Amino acid sequence: MKKFLKDVLKKVHVLKMIGKNTSKFIEGISIDSKIVQSNMIFVAKKGKITDGHKFIVDAIQKGANTIICENSPFFIHQHITYVLVKDCMEALGIISSNFYDHPTKKIKLIGITGTNGKTSVATILHQLFSKMGEKNILISTMGIKILSRKYPTTHTTPNIIEINKYLNISIQKGCKYAFMEVSSHGIYQKRIAGLLFEGGIFTNITHDHLDYHKSFDHYLYTKKFFFENLSKKAFALINLDDENSHKIIKKILAKTYFYGIKKNANFKIKILKENMNGNQLLINGHKIFTHLIGRFNIYNLLASYATAILLGINKNDILKKIKDIKPIKGRFEQFISRSGIQIIIDYAHNPDGLKSIFNTLKIIKKNDEKLICVIGCGGNRDVKKRSLMGKIVYETCDISIFTSDNPRYENLNKIFNDMKNFKSYIKKKSILTFVNRKKAIQTAIQIAKKKDIILIAGKGHETFQEIKGIRYSFNDMKIAKNLLKTYNK
Repeated sequence: MKKFLKDVLKKVHVLKMIGKNTSKFIEGISIDSKIVQSNMIFVAKKGKITDGHKFIVDAIQKGANTIICENSPFFIHQHITYVLVKDCMEALGIISSNFYDHPTKKIKLIGITGTNGKTSVATILHQLFSKMGEKNILISTMGIKILSRKYPTTHTTPNIIEINKYLNISIQKGCKYAFMEVSSHGIYQKRIAGLLFEGGIFTNITHDHLDYHKSFDHYLYTKKFFFENLSKKAFALINLDDENSHKIIKKILAKTYFYGIKKNANFKIKILKENMNGNQLLINGHKIFTHLIGRFNIYNLLASYATAILLGINKNDILKKIKDIKPIKGRFEQFISRSGIQIIIDYAHNPDGLKSIFNTLKIIKKNDEKLICVIGCGGNRDVKKRSLMGKIVYETCDISIFTSDNPRYENLNKIFNDMKNFKSYIKKKSILTFVNRKKAIQTAIQIAKKKDIILIAGKGHETFQEIKGIRYSFNDMKIAKNLLKTYNK
């Protein structure tokens, strides 16, 4: 792909330009000097750890012909165009959109944000629209999926260059819809700058990411900022049952719609029956059975149904296909062993996520079934949630096994101490603790008897464990299945 620099810079608020040749060709954009190639723009963004301005010379040596920066460089290279801007990330959003032919003007982009449920709603929408024959792209924690082809990503919200690039590819493949997870980090770091959204979905907001946002109010404000930036032509679909829903909708221009189970909303669903096989539901007076399990998944299904209606899809077409939605990988993913032990793998990694899982299990678990939980907390992340999670597991489960999650660079004993730092009125057996996650899963399987439930929480779909900067291959479901075979269970 090639574009004139003057076209790539359209609508960018330029403070100053050094080396004013804007007729040169641009063949790519990068924020990483390591992957810069000939005739690329290098954007010297200031990150939390590193400042891109330090890598300007490296980028030029690799072939960058244009530099977007906030500070004037000490040394000016001939033939290089330096574009000084107030905010590199805002400029990056505009130039990415310009370079990739303004994809969000040609596709209906839906952003899904909230503490829990982002991946599930985005994935359900992708599945639903695909089943109805509507070509679409999914941008989520699981990766980017255009039609049936997958592309890997490293963040919940990829960088804005990747988003525009893949949206552009999806349009060329005939996609009319895009479903994208929007994380609070992505909003705050302006990783969605310059995108035009057809609609936004708010799933919920609870205790999480306070290592990054420092306070719940800042976390809430970041989510709210996304909705405040939706145009009046867009829609905002809000979970009315969330206690902070009224704060999210203040001062927004978008047309607002509500969904919920408990309260009177525009889109409502009735639960007729729920068990380990799925849920019998009533949507708009129509009975459907879904294999998705749990109250949280009913909310996710309802949000997806409502979004499809708001996008103008025929109600009967939605109802025909929504019942065939398959469970999402790593989200209450089940496996029953030969001997009748139930394994549940779930991504729940915050207090509210755990409560949702346990509320579901309370409804569907029988009294003679023991609940064993294997759980850890991520290192170098929100410390305050650890004791809350530890307490929920200790008070709810018959056997609690604390282990490693992604310890990253943190000492595991410190994480375990934080998880155990709670007071409880319940006095049970001691908590089992294993540094090695595989050993923790192995112990749970050895203890379990027929019909017992083992919940392995925190990592869900992840296929790695991050320890001291290295990602080791690790898949909870695969390991559990292999151990069950080993113990002939």
